[in-house]
Amino acid sequence: MIRFVTALLAVGVGCTPPPPAEAPEPPLPQLSQGMAWAPPSWFPAPARDRLWVLDELDGDPRFDRGPRVRARGAILADLDNGEILWARDPDGLRPIASITKLVSSLALASVGNLPTRLDREVCISFEQWPSRPGARSKFETDDCHEGWELLGAALVASDNRGAYAFPRLTERDYFEFIGRMNEVGHDLGFDKATFEDPSGLEDGNLASPRDVLKAVTAVSLHPTLQIAATARSWLVEPSRGQRRVLSTNRFLRDDHGFDTLAAKTGYTDTAYYCLAAVFQSQASGRRYGAVVLASPKSRTRFQDVIALLSWAEDQT
Repeated sequence: MIRFVTALLAVGVGCTPPPPAEAPEPPLPQLSQGMAWAPPSWFPAPARDRLWVLDELDGDPRFDRGPRVRARGAILADLDNGEILWARDPDGLRPIASITKLVSSLALASVGNLPTRLDREVCISFEQWPSRPGARSKFETDDCHEGWELLGAALVASDNRGAYAFPRLTERDYFEFIGRMNEVGHDLGFDKATFEDPSGLEDGNLASPRDVLKAVTAVSLHPTLQIAATARSWLVEPSRGQRRVLSTNRFLRDDHGFDTLAAKTGYTDTAYYCLAAVFQSQASGRRYGAVVLASPKSRTRFQDVIALLSWAEDQT
């Protein structure tokens, strides 16, 4: 639970006589006063009222035993009841790879009017080129793109250069934007998460399964971000012509009995295979949040999530 520190008020010395010796001394001002968490003001209304569910995700799991999954970190929540159903190492910090893009998109959304910013055009430069080997992008240097293209490519196809352009869309420099990402994590009730780049390529992007659950739940409730977080494909227009990029979320291509309300995959050599998503059951109508971190193979992260969802339906 986030706590805010209140300032001490200076106490002036009056001119009246001191109280009798036997009178009790007045209490000293408190150094801090706990305040309940509340949804951040930058989150759009009326969806902000539904964000209260994040405060309920700090509870202990309802079940000690859950499904068999191979991910090293995992968490499963019933978002309709605001209840953690089962978890494995829910508060352990791990590299989260491209799941970081959920947080960087929320940081983008937290600065000014998001639809207006997404209408802006940004020209790609070498400043938006990630230096890590293997980091690919559909965007070419000197091409200019609207923010909608950049956001969609980042959340749908996990395009790294799209995410690196987010600071330009907010009209902040790179390090100011990274600071904003960490502030957004604080706003949403993350515990000890830290972020060092917008795309998730750096190993210093660390968060727990519980933190990631809060991030993907917030994206699923955001009226603009949710559009990109559920799209099967997205249209971008590089200089060589229009190109449609496909989602990395295979759940959008397969009928598994659950509708995707938001999802993001991630992979690096240190984070292994990760997946965070919010689903709605076609059978029961219930909404579930599921996160798996450090799954050994690409297919096992999807198998792990299916195991979590199937088990949740049996329990609820």
